[in-house]
Amino acid sequence: MSTATRSPPARVSALRTLSLVLAFTAAVGLIFGTAGFSAMEADRGLDVNVTDDESAYLGYKVTDETETINNSTTVTAEAEYHNQFSGELTLDVRVEVNGEHRKNESATLGQGEATRIEVTESCSAGETVDFSFVATGNGSGVNVSLERTHSVPCE
Repeated sequence: MSTATRSPPARVSALRTLSLVLAFTAAVGLIFGTAGFSAMEADRGLDVNVTDDESAYLGYKVTDETETINNSTTVTAEAEYHNQFSGELTLDVRVEVNGEHRKNESATLGQGEATRIEVTESCSAGETVDFSFVATGNGSGVNVSLERTHSVPCE
């Protein structure tokens, strides 16, 4: 009897070689990790323009005056609002003096138009009067709000 060794078919050795390559690749991936990332930083072009109240889309300017006549002193604050949006704006303003509600005013302003709101309060010498103007405006695709408080000394 003769003993002869048979060599495996070529298909089995190709399959075995492919299996070994895949196993080696998986082992290397587990040891060293994948080519992913855990953090990213992006530089996006974002510009924010900050402007003063007078130049804003809802322009705002306040003036105040103190007047004494016959030993009676009053302070007056006048707020002026400018619509600098490209369309019509409906503006509602709530005015408080020393934390107490005094008046509500509404106006519809076309582009470039302005409205003034004046409030007068009696006071004693040395006292400070706080005027608070809270404005909300709505227009075509526009919502805006602005709250400003001004302290005026009574002289």
